[in-house]
Amino acid sequence: MNREYVVWAAAVIVLLLVGVLIGRQFMTLPSETNTTAFRLWFWEARSLDLAVQVGLIFVGALGISALLPSGKEGDE
Repeated sequence: MNREYVVWAAAVIVLLLVGVLIGRQFMTLPSETNTTAFRLWFWEARSLDLAVQVGLIFVGALGISALLPSGKEGDE
C-alpha cells in the first residue's frame, strides 16, 4: 500500500474514534425524555452551536474566494 493511503486511513480511523467518544459524552443526558433533555442541553450549551456557525461562515467565505478570479490578469 502507498504511504499516503495509510496516512489517510489512519486519519479517518482517528476521526471516527473521536466522533464515537464525543457521541458517548452527549448520550449521558438525563433520562426524562431524550428529546426534551437534548433540547435543554443544546439550549444551555451554546458553544457547540456557535462553533458550527463560525465554521460554516468560514467555509462559505473560502468557497466564495475560490470562485473569484485571482486578479493577476490584465483588466480588459
